[in-house]
Amino acid sequence: MTQAQAPDLSTRSNQITALAARITTGLGVVLGGMWAMITYLVPDPSVFGFGFINWRNIVLLVSVFTVLGALSICWQIRNLPRMLHGTALTLLVVGLSFAFFILGTEYAKPSFEFAKVQSTVIENDGNNLLGKRMEVVDGVRVELAGCENIGRYPNCTFILTNLDMDRDFRFENTSRFFDESGAPVSIKELRVGQQPWNYWHSFQLLRNVPTTVSLVFQETGRKVEHCPSIKLMISTRDNGTQALKFNDVTLK
Repeated sequence: MTQAQAPDLSTRSNQITALAARITTGLGVVLGGMWAMITYLVPDPSVFGFGFINWRNIVLLVSVFTVLGALSICWQIRNLPRMLHGTALTLLVVGLSFAFFILGTEYAKPSFEFAKVQSTVIENDGNNLLGKRMEVVDGVRVELAGCENIGRYPNCTFILTNLDMDRDFRFENTSRFFDESGAPVSIKELRVGQQPWNYWHSFQLLRNVPTTVSLVFQETGRKVEHCPSIKLMISTRDNGTQALKFNDVTLK
């Protein structure tokens, strides 16, 4: 390598380092502005009508920025003396571990207000990779097997699988089926397997035993072919309530 080429490589390296620093700084400013807007200016970003603005995606965005920032720092300290380089890497690893611990805690139990509200509602908008519509709520996997009309009574079947210890399970009487006009329809009756059950009473779910539960809703004014949303209110083991919504459901 000639002496003329060495300064060129050094200049290019400095330019790449400066570009990486600018990108990282820019991302930091954007994320900081978003966080301030969500926390102070618009505590509930859902008013904008953007479904992708939720605390899960925000945590994911911050995680991506954290990784990019760590890579940028690694690039910028690559030419430090060995001792300083090792010390900086150690501090970076410790800081990165702490940052992801905080992000994991925020994901499990959000601290900002709109995220607290969103965390009480789980929404399912379509099939997963296996072609099934299912979510896990309070340690119970809830799968929507399908909905059909029996006369003018919407009937929805769910398969519940308890993933934890044996427990009692109950749907709250505020669970609703929404017809095409958005009118809420309450529960008429519940069946566990083929056994009729009072829907306001709890029933037992054994660990890893799939249990078929059918909800029959009140009579509708006309035959419903499409349901915008089925909102299930579920009693949790800590005496709380968790909402599970299956959106855009077609009835047979």
